[in-house]
Amino acid sequence: MQIREVVSSLTFRYIVKYMMVLSAAVFLVLGAFYLYFSYTSFKALGDNVVDELDTLQLVYRGQGLEGVDQYIADQTALPSVNRFYYLVTDATGAKVAGDLPAAPRYQEFDDGWLGFEMDVQNWGKAVDVDFVALPAALGDGYRAMVASDYADIEERAQLVFQTLFRVMIVTLILGIIGGFFSAARALDQVEQLNQEISRIVRGEPGQRIKIDGEAGYFRALAMVMNQMLEQMETLMQGVRRVSDNIAHDLRTPLTRMRNDLSQLRNRKTPVEGAQLEGLIEECDDLLSTFNALLRISALESGSPLASGAEVDLSALLHDVVELYEPIAHERDITLLVEVPSSQKCRGEADLLVQMFANILDNALKYTPEKGCIRVNLCTGLNGAGHKVTISDSGPGIPAVERKNVFRRFYRVESSRTEHPGHGLGLSLVQAIAQYHNGTVALGSNNPGLQVRVELP
Repeated sequence: MQIREVVSSLTFRYIVKYMMVLSAAVFLVLGAFYLYFSYTSFKALGDNVVDELDTLQLVYRGQGLEGVDQYIADQTALPSVNRFYYLVTDATGAKVAGDLPAAPRYQEFDDGWLGFEMDVQNWGKAVDVDFVALPAALGDGYRAMVASDYADIEERAQLVFQTLFRVMIVTLILGIIGGFFSAARALDQVEQLNQEISRIVRGEPGQRIKIDGEAGYFRALAMVMNQMLEQMETLMQGVRRVSDNIAHDLRTPLTRMRNDLSQLRNRKTPVEGAQLEGLIEECDDLLSTFNALLRISALESGSPLASGAEVDLSALLHDVVELYEPIAHERDITLLVEVPSSQKCRGEADLLVQMFANILDNALKYTPEKGCIRVNLCTGLNGAGHKVTISDSGPGIPAVERKNVFRRFYRVESSRTEHPGHGLGLSLVQAIAQYHNGTVALGSNNPGLQVRVELP
């Protein structure tokens, strides 16, 4: 893998941007910490100078100038690194005690504070050091000044800032290096994923992306893509199956039509009315098949029903049952209707009639003579929904086939040769139910089939 690809990758650029933002935030934190450290250190230094000046005033009030001189001598003799410096002057400004020069060049600050620079001995060398001082009156015309250097504070602040700054630089460098390898690892995984998908696309649709050893979001992505490939393969198999079913179901009527038309073309063969009626029936059958396909596609591609008109579901079911009563009576099939009155829902009446007519037509087709078909309607609490159940006493559908029969042109093999049809009835039922934001499910009636339609 080339370095340019890694550097230009989204992962590496994201990590670099994150590190830059993090560095800017850390730099601001360092600046704030440096200011806080300096402020607290100088405040503590000022408080110590004030306390030391108060001590000199107490000593003067108790022991006079001799006591102050002795106190200063004792303090300067202590082996302290950060000791105080003193200056005591009389009314004329002459130095009478202390180790500061009588008239250093001061810089005045707020609240009476002074600043000056003075040479001090450090390991035998004279070093310029900055001081802060505060003067105050002792009494009897005497004035005292206490000073302290802040070189140690500056050194500590600079040491802390430089240390943190260097740590930040090292962190930034290590973060960029880590980002480079992380981006390289991510690109390797993407490349492997790309190769796996390319291999599947080139001619191995049954293969799946390997997820062994993968972890994290790449594993989740591979699992989702495997599900997508599984669905694509299922759809492709469904298309092939639909094509086979269309060829199987339409070949016979088209062959009969061709033979009949060939006979009609022959002038020597007289045209019979029954033959023409058969051709018209075959054409009507084919047209109904294609119309059903177009209706299903239109329902599935359109948006679900938003409102619709108010439909009297009870009256609609009674109308459908009344339409099929002559056929049931002819075959000695009992039709039982348990539908309460004035149950209403929102929908399109013609679609609902077609849905329940298809279900009832299938029930009559597969119910044997002297069988029973039951139509039941029940409503949830406070009109929450309607559940229509149509049960028959026919052979039913095996549990493993119940999901398949909703696919277009799919028919159970046992019914393909015994009963006419093209396998679009239940597909249309499902499309209409989903269009009305409802569901349709199949179950066993022990014996027979139970079709449950739930409408909101």
